Amino acid sequence: MESVHRYSGARLETFCKAALEALSVKPEDAAIVANCLVSANYQGIDTHGVARLPTYMRRLAQGAIDPGATPVKHAGRGAVAIIDGKNALGPVAALAGMEEAIKLARLHGVAYVGVRNSNHFSYAAHYCELAAARGLIGICSSGGEPTVAPWGGVHPFFTNSPLALAAPTSAAPVVVDLATSVSSRGSIMLAKLLEQQIPMGWAQDKAGRPTTDPAAALEGSVLPMGGAKGYALIVALEILNGVLPDGAMAPHIGSQAGHDGKPAKVPHFFMAIDPAALMPYDHYIARIDALIAALKSAPHTDPDSPIRLPGERRRRIESDRKANGIPIPPGVLNELKAAAEQYSPSCKEIL
Repeated sequence: MESVHRYSGARLETFCKAALEALSVKPEDAAIVANCLVSANYQGIDTHGVARLPTYMRRLAQGAIDPGATPVKHAGRGAVAIIDGKNALGPVAALAGMEEAIKLARLHGVAYVGVRNSNHFSYAAHYCELAAARGLIGICSSGGEPTVAPWGGVHPFFTNSPLALAAPTSAAPVVVDLATSVSSRGSIMLAKLLEQQIPMGWAQDKAGRPTTDPAAALEGSVLPMGGAKGYALIVALEILNGVLPDGAMAPHIGSQAGHDGKPAKVPHFFMAIDPAALMPYDHYIARIDALIAALKSAPHTDPDSPIRLPGERRRRIESDRKANGIPIPPGVLNELKAAAEQYSPSCKEIL
């Protein structure tokens, strides 16, 4: 079995940035994307980290993503706005969306910003944590290509919209980040790449039959978490992600895996809430700290497994990987090197 190589985050960021710049992405935008992807790896979200770079590179090379696009504010009034991503790389458009939400929340206490004509934005919590770092509660989600069949249906219609929230505390923020399916499509893609089976209950094939074959699952659909309740949440998020930004919506959002060179037109939404609009900020911090303390002291079933807050496991992984490097499986490393060889030969020696 091939060994897993570990790389420093700085080295991976340098590689990602160089690879994107070789495809005419502006240096500042390449830095945004590289930081987002490596941040996902730091936190153990490897399905949304540098493993996504080859797809981004291919779509740039095929003209499906505009490397020079600048997102623009299209519409809005008061605490709400729409940003047109102009087919920029997803992290670039998404950052513009959250930055606008933060700005509006500072003025109005709360804000909603819909983004249209974007692309895959890596992992949702990244943007919410930017809000939390500035003392605001961040919330976001994203639409995407059809991957989930309607409850009782056979063919994909909705995406498995991620949902994330980050809230500041006196220490590290509380971070919630989840896909609305039993498993993300990215996890199934990674299982296929690594030639592994997926657990029963993750997905169904194109005929609507349960499957453990990742290839069959990718041709079929992933299953919503919590059955019909998860499906209902997906419908609610589609209203916020797809309907309100006035762009593409389910089931007409393009595939990141497509080779037709067409824009995917992915939509997102971002919200920010300023606790200081409701109470003195110190009082908010005291209240959320009290909630955490009470939760941590609640009785638990296993004395050796204390109650954890959402996001704590990620922080432990991040601490280890910043100290010891980010593990890159051989299959992912081979894809990164192949993409560099094909699209950005000048940066292939970085890895």
